[in-house]
Amino acid sequence: MQEEIFNLLKLLIQTKTENPPGSEDALTDHILEWLSPWDPQYKKIWLESGGSWLLLQLEGEREEYIGFVGHLDTVPAGNKETWSYDPFEAKRIGTAVYGRGAADMKGGIAAMLFLYRYYREQQKKPPYGILFLFTADEEAQGKGIQALCKQKEVQQMKAMFVCEPTGNKLGIGEMGTLWLKFSIKGKGCHAAMSHLGVNALEEGIYLIEKFKKERMKTCKTHPMLGEESCSLTKISAGVKINIIPENAEIFLDIRTVPQEGKIDQRHDKIVKLAETVCKDQMKEKEGLTASVTVLTNRPAIEMKPESAFVKNLQQLGKEANRNLKVCAVRFFTDASIVLGKMEIPFVIFGPGNPEECHKADEKNDLIQIEEAIELYKIFIEGMRKTRAF
Repeated sequence: MQEEIFNLLKLLIQTKTENPPGSEDALTDHILEWLSPWDPQYKKIWLESGGSWLLLQLEGEREEYIGFVGHLDTVPAGNKETWSYDPFEAKRIGTAVYGRGAADMKGGIAAMLFLYRYYREQQKKPPYGILFLFTADEEAQGKGIQALCKQKEVQQMKAMFVCEPTGNKLGIGEMGTLWLKFSIKGKGCHAAMSHLGVNALEEGIYLIEKFKKERMKTCKTHPMLGEESCSLTKISAGVKINIIPENAEIFLDIRTVPQEGKIDQRHDKIVKLAETVCKDQMKEKEGLTASVTVLTNRPAIEMKPESAFVKNLQQLGKEANRNLKVCAVRFFTDASIVLGKMEIPFVIFGPGNPEECHKADEKNDLIQIEEAIELYKIFIEGMRKTRAF
């Protein structure tokens, strides 16, 4: 079966879906072509941004649905010179397959598709209906999953598997993510006469330093996720070395850990802190304008290890001689948006090492993808005797 998995994974990797721009439409076409022998029941919807998402439906013995979620877009490959192999070749060495998206998360997409094929080839219904959600724009604002959540089929989901890479561990939590853009406007002038201007770049850096100092005072820790973070990830400013910058844009990536009953409120407080720091900086520097914009706001989420859903999945694994450990991931997934719309049990579970995400020489292992497919079958079939949610 590994050869079949490789051939599908190769197709997925070689179809570029770097975000920006995403361009998931070509990949949804390839997926539908691969599925064509089994006459799939599906919906395909285009986004204004040019991408598309795909909803694949498999009827079950019951009229309740379990969701399997995976995103089609990847981050950009970046500088190809840092890669040992072409990031879109899908180079295979033994059971390892290298390429952009191999782990995040076209290995998970392949596992989802083989799960669908299994039931169609067996010509039997799973105990519950299965919705396969192939989303767009997950690496940015999550426009794909937001659109999918409006579909009546998705609103009927009773539980969810997010097939992101966890090394086939049961991921029961993820960090919240808050992306902020600080826009600073000053007054440009000749750098030799800097006293005539207001340096937007320097003032912006002062502002960020103040914000980070105040933000770190309220940072929390989590037993599995560790410490929260606040990272300066991008700066845009200046037009020439001898001109005082009139405008600057500074971007922060903030990660938060689950705090029961306080998740959304904490993000709101962080945004208010950023607004306050901007106002204070404007009071201190005449001629300065500073504002903050929220680019992404995804709450931290978690399932309790003792929850019935998690315990049932562990028991099903145990019965198949698999010791399934729990974990949590520091990156965000589509689950954070789904759980903002409906309260359902979930796990993040998929093939690939999370540390492979977004790096050069990203890879996945065919053995692990094959194991994920088998475990998905075990989870679903196990629900014939025990309601797992």
